[in-house]
Amino acid sequence: MNYEPRIIAFLCTWCSYTGADTAGIARMKSPANIRAIRVPCSGRVSPELVMRAFDQGADGVLVLGCHIGECHYETGNHRAAKRLPILRSLMVFAGLEPERLHLDWVSASEGERFSKIATEFTDKVRGLGPVHWHIQPADRQALEAKLATVGESIPCPEMNCADKTDAIRAKARELLEKDEVGVVIGYEVGPRGRTRPYFAYTPEETEHLVWNPDCSHNLTRYLPIKLRPVKGKENPKPVAVVVKPCDSKAINVMMAENQYRRDQVHVLGVTCEGIRTLDGNLQTRCIACQESVPIVCDTLIGEATTPRPPLQVSCCETAIAELENTTPTERMEFWLSQFDRCIRCYACRQACPMCNCPICLFDRDESTYVGLGIGVNEKRTFHLGRAYHLAGRCIGCNECERACPMNIPISLLNQKLAAEIEKSFGHRAGLKAVPSPIVTVLSGEYKEG
Repeated sequence: MNYEPRIIAFLCTWCSYTGADTAGIARMKSPANIRAIRVPCSGRVSPELVMRAFDQGADGVLVLGCHIGECHYETGNHRAAKRLPILRSLMVFAGLEPERLHLDWVSASEGERFSKIATEFTDKVRGLGPVHWHIQPADRQALEAKLATVGESIPCPEMNCADKTDAIRAKARELLEKDEVGVVIGYEVGPRGRTRPYFAYTPEETEHLVWNPDCSHNLTRYLPIKLRPVKGKENPKPVAVVVKPCDSKAINVMMAENQYRRDQVHVLGVTCEGIRTLDGNLQTRCIACQESVPIVCDTLIGEATTPRPPLQVSCCETAIAELENTTPTERMEFWLSQFDRCIRCYACRQACPMCNCPICLFDRDESTYVGLGIGVNEKRTFHLGRAYHLAGRCIGCNECERACPMNIPISLLNQKLAAEIEKSFGHRAGLKAVPSPIVTVLSGEYKEG
């Protein structure tokens, strides 16, 4: 029996869909494998729609829009031109062949061009064969064992934290006594000896604040919640927050997204020598970190120092390179086995400072995007979709991976996309208060094809 691929084509209603009609009216040959879905604009094709198509059995996805400069919505296809290549790199990293997702441009009069693109894409996917979502535990375990050897454990250095604790308490008390802020978000040592977030609302409560090598939580996660206006109530007072150098980049990202204004936040920036794991070693994010002073800071706690050299090459970069050296089938088996362990607890989302939507897309039981089930395809769509939403926004704090009870290497997805964004657009999230480049228009000359 001859194999025939199933192709989903998202066609812009203003140009490429009409181009397909033009091909039909002129009786040009087009593959019967194409299942056309009419969309208002190619920029409307979200990553969830593409992944949903593959989940439902598509062997290839074709996205066709207006030529650059001819968009009915002026810049809608700019978004498609930026977003789809980034999505393709993510799906390739997850084990999909790059040829299975294609973006191109067809105008209303280009029936012949539509026929040619559709035929060539179908032939290419036919040569790849069907997509198989399967898991082979033996292969997964071998690859996991290989990745586990990446990098070396480095003991966390001894730190003098008493002076920093005193300085944080003194400044927090001053801010609350002068009524300059409504709350100070910092750290305390809980009754079980674990360091955890703490909210000081009165000067007396500042005595609970501490600083130590276990201050891992990214406290900027709470800023949008504390500063979000509530209907019928007065606007919230400014908030003071204790941040590490890596945490401070989240403030720039959220200001670029208009989550709050700079004058609403008083940043207590603490110089950092590293944060430790439960076994006393430096966390992986600290091993390659070169930042010791927060980028955004109102009050500096500790002595400013020059950027330090990394202790070793980033473990994430090495692990990403190891995965990229495997075959697409091996990568697919690895990631699906990782996603299969996910229990959909959303700890990764709750720990992430960038996941600040009041209602998360993945909380909606809408079959158009992703359901709330625990099937491996739905969990795969959740993790890849979440990673894509963080593209150009992830600051690399690795709180998502630290919070995961199943030890899924989520940060590899985020760091892979961060590297792609930097390579394509020269953008690193959080260094400046500028939005992610994949939500902005194209600049300079764009070459189609």
